[in-house]
Amino acid sequence: MLPEKLYESLPYLYAGVGVATLFMMPGHPVLTSLSGALLFVAGGLVWVIRSEHRRRDLDAQARFPGPLPFWCYELLPFGYILTALMLFAWASNPWLFPSAVIFLIIGNQLWLLRSSQRNHKNKRFSHAHIHS
Repeated sequence: MLPEKLYESLPYLYAGVGVATLFMMPGHPVLTSLSGALLFVAGGLVWVIRSEHRRRDLDAQARFPGPLPFWCYELLPFGYILTALMLFAWASNPWLFPSAVIFLIIGNQLWLLRSSQRNHKNKRFSHAHIHS
């Protein structure tokens, strides 16, 4: 079994290695970009799955009214961030960098909003109330 700190940091590790692969690996740009993108998306998927599993409002998916499928909605911040990273990595025209910055800001803001609005179960907090 993995230590808790390592287990909790795995989604960020996957995403970080994906970003590093996008920017630091020489060679075939399509293969390294695809590998980096897949690692980044894997980190996002793990984050979403864990977040959904820890939610207290378990009927969130049933109340989802949007036009996108629920999983697509959940991965939207990671899609924005990945689009920005791909623009930074591949764009040969510097006029595309402002668009990349906008995608990065939108993706980070969506991710931070989703993180702050989730009402996750906290193991230590819930155990303290059970024993008191």
